[in-house]
Amino acid sequence: MNDHLMRIAFPVKWEVLENFYKDIDGGLEKVKRIKKSCKIEQDDHVFYEEHELRYASVNFEFLYDRRRKLNEEFVWTEENLGKLIRLDQHIRKLEYEMYQKFIGIKENLNSLVAQGFDIFKEYQVTGKIEYDAMYIDDEEHERKKDWVSGLLQDYANWGLLDWFTFGDGDEPDDPRENEDYIFEAWGRWLKYDYFVKNGMTHYLCHLLDTHEWSLYSYSDIVEMDPRCFYLDYEISL
Repeated sequence: MNDHLMRIAFPVKWEVLENFYKDIDGGLEKVKRIKKSCKIEQDDHVFYEEHELRYASVNFEFLYDRRRKLNEEFVWTEENLGKLIRLDQHIRKLEYEMYQKFIGIKENLNSLVAQGFDIFKEYQVTGKIEYDAMYIDDEEHERKKDWVSGLLQDYANWGLLDWFTFGDGDEPDDPRENEDYIFEAWGRWLKYDYFVKNGMTHYLCHLLDTHEWSLYSYSDIVEMDPRCFYLDYEISL
């Protein structure tokens, strides 16, 4: 089981599922079956955690089916491709910004250690790129926030999409020079010169294609606002 499945262990919005599955052969029958599996009678001896797991499993299956259906219907127009390329470029910009921040953090921590502050010895610094659809608090982003977008955001394992770390005695990796942060073009991406020439960031690749870490559809991803991505750091001693 996904170790972060329980992040979406929220009560199911059955009207949303019914609206989605009504246009799929056998969809409404499926909703009836899974609704029955979630029904707990008063005399059922079910632990609270098991109840949550039922919700999480139903929400996961819905998001998975939604992602598959939307991806099958999605068309990589020039406009959509342009949005994806701009997002890839933005992720690269954030990765390099994180690298520069790491350099400054390393200099500061090393200076403190040299001054005799032994508490800072054997430090470990970790950074990751987070996404929050409500990072920009305005009417436009408020309209986009709903139950589905909340599930997608909670499910995505942002820390695993791509994360950077270095410790005492290490040099931070420059993402522009480290092949671990870039995938070579493959599959459909071989059709597009940008990805053939530049590859794709691990972050974007996992967001697009790794359902264990992300259930966003292609249409969800190309509509992401780059301004809603931000950097998060943690220093452990």
